[in-house]
Amino acid sequence: MKKLHLIALILLVLTSGMLFAWDGFNYVVANEHNSGIRVDWQAKDEHGVHYYEIYRSRSDSDILDKRASVTALGVGASYTFQDDNIFSKSSETGNYVFDYYIRAVMKDGSFKNSDKVQVSLTSLGVTQQTWGSIKAMFR
Repeated sequence: MKKLHLIALILLVLTSGMLFAWDGFNYVVANEHNSGIRVDWQAKDEHGVHYYEIYRSRSDSDILDKRASVTALGVGASYTFQDDNIFSKSSETGNYVFDYYIRAVMKDGSFKNSDKVQVSLTSLGVTQQTWGSIKAMFR
């Protein structure tokens, strides 16, 4: 009889964990916007989410760059991050294709990553490239 109670308790704990497990993202999209890249996302459920981190890498690199942290606002909230700081010494090679992903950091310290989304800048002019290079010199 005690074994049955123990098994029932274990099953209850496991199924309740599944009921409250974080469900992921409704969407994560990145698009060229003005002089940078705009990243939009929304979680399916923000139960247990403390904040989000936005990461970027060049598509030909495994080096991730944390761009920002955003506090979770609550159920149904959607988020936008505008990455206008595209140009730096590390991105002056002419490869303007970037990968972004969102990390949901939970209140218990664990985290879940979105799938990576890829975006490329297509309207780079000489002025933007030069201005980015000038800004990078003063960092």
